[in-house]
Amino acid sequence: MALLIVAVMAYGAPATAAAGDFHSRWVDQAAWPTLAPNATTSYTIRYRNTGTAAWVRGSAAQANLAVNGDDTRFAQLGIAVGWLSSNRIATTVEATVAPGATGTFTFSLRAPPAVGAYRIPLRLVLDGVTWMEDEGVFLVLVSDAGLHGKWVSQSPWPSGRSGDSSGPITLSFRNTGTRPWAKGVTEVHLAVAGDDLSWAAYGINWLFGNRPATQNETTVAPGQLGTFTFTLTFPATPGAFRLPLRLVVDGLTWLEDEGVFVLVTVTGDTRIPILDDVVVQSGLNIPWDIAFAPDGRMFVTERPGRLRVYAGGAPGAALLGTTTIANMHADGEAGLMGVALDPSFAGNGLVYLCASRDDEGQWRNQVLRYRMSGSVAAFDAYVVRRGALANSNHDGCRIRFGPDGKLWVTMGEAGDGSRAQDPNLLNGKILRLNPDGSIPADNPILPGAAGRSAVFTWGHRNPQGIAFQPVTNTVWEIEHGPECDDEINVIVGGRNYGWPNVTGNDGAGGYADPAWSSGCPTIAPSGATFVTGPAWASWSGSLFVAVLKDTDLRRFVAQGVTATQTNVLYHGKYGRLRAAVQGPDGALYVTTSNGGSDRVVRITPR
Repeated sequence: MALLIVAVMAYGAPATAAAGDFHSRWVDQAAWPTLAPNATTSYTIRYRNTGTAAWVRGSAAQANLAVNGDDTRFAQLGIAVGWLSSNRIATTVEATVAPGATGTFTFSLRAPPAVGAYRIPLRLVLDGVTWMEDEGVFLVLVSDAGLHGKWVSQSPWPSGRSGDSSGPITLSFRNTGTRPWAKGVTEVHLAVAGDDLSWAAYGINWLFGNRPATQNETTVAPGQLGTFTFTLTFPATPGAFRLPLRLVVDGLTWLEDEGVFVLVTVTGDTRIPILDDVVVQSGLNIPWDIAFAPDGRMFVTERPGRLRVYAGGAPGAALLGTTTIANMHADGEAGLMGVALDPSFAGNGLVYLCASRDDEGQWRNQVLRYRMSGSVAAFDAYVVRRGALANSNHDGCRIRFGPDGKLWVTMGEAGDGSRAQDPNLLNGKILRLNPDGSIPADNPILPGAAGRSAVFTWGHRNPQGIAFQPVTNTVWEIEHGPECDDEINVIVGGRNYGWPNVTGNDGAGGYADPAWSSGCPTIAPSGATFVTGPAWASWSGSLFVAVLKDTDLRRFVAQGVTATQTNVLYHGKYGRLRAAVQGPDGALYVTTSNGGSDRVVRITPR
């Protein structure tokens, strides 16, 4: 059961003390009460009068038991029953408590409807005279619905081929509470911990997307075992996937989280795919990124400031339209960079671009929203206008929509490492925004930040790649190091990835360690994507990374918090590679970044 700590706020300074007269010392108190929601109980606590003056009920020397800090919120929660006031709990049972004698304070408590533990800080006071000693005395009132469970056993972890059914998976839990689990009354469900919906697509006849099963038994009395059985479809990507589970009575309470999980292993095709590569477009000038529309159209950004729209990803597909972005300031690594299409693009035609532009007297990296009219884009709105400076190096800005529907943006530190460690700047960060540019309510607040912002993680140098792992939805980021330690990182909200204070593995130093680092020298990794599909055979689920300095394409196996390099492909064949995107046809599309006569290359597995 989670401990719900209700914070204390002081509503004014304590009254002036009468020196040396009134003092107290805690003696004892009743056991902390555990009650059903809305149930009441009587509670007693005792203090010794260690002062020189008597505590006299009904006089100016009446000793009252108070909520420390004059906090009234416990009364607002409904805990107070017959208290003197909203923050004065009780006075002495005794009419007079002489010096050296013990005073008894007896009062009533009501358990709030919300299940949890409530810590109530206590202190004696003579109102209008003095607060007595603060000894850190408190009581914990537990509101407990009597619903508890303990894991007992489960069937072997399932293993199978992608798309097959797992067969029945059964888990057993003991009812360790005081109330029976009864279908239709206090019916217990097996839930995906945290209400995670990422497994919804693989559930077979689940109650709903994050509720795999209900109890098999009509009633499970206290002390008895309840069983829960469900099946699922093995995901498309080979690997091992953790399905965390927890019991819940919906609308009432989550039961204990004991770290129970099922490890689902997907056995893949052992064949290695044969790759066919072909140039589909040429004559481009540093094509920085690619996106595909639902109708197959291929969108390509060129760093000087052009958005190209082609009829598709086939070789020689027709150029349908070109949009030149206004006020571009392309220099060195800066220019028109990332592109992403709105998840609802088929209906709203919205395209998101990251561009280095002159605006309001500054050279800035901006996230812009355009609306397509046919195959020509018209400016619609700023998503990010201010806060990220542009520069001729360390400027990378890849943008992608995540499975959460948010727009994720990588932002270089623009040649100044100190910006990466400033929580109030956007440079050197991974950003996470709502599509309209507003700040998601679940974004972290970084230490030292003025408040919640678009910043999701910090301490990045020149991040040019971001990709979302199928099934797990884990966020993977790729960034350039200095002379050593290019990095692939698993992105977790609020974490600091170290630049410029550290590169590579920091161990216990406090910064997030990379899932992979290049060591020395660097290779300059850029765009990245996960590929899936049966044509990729044993490579389905792999992370592919385009590499600039070493002029190749690299395959990584990403599992947990580790990325392992497995293959180096096309070394030197196409020169520097910038973008890597899986198209709707299942092929991998990469762009070259050689500074003239650049190409888009399609890599098809068979």
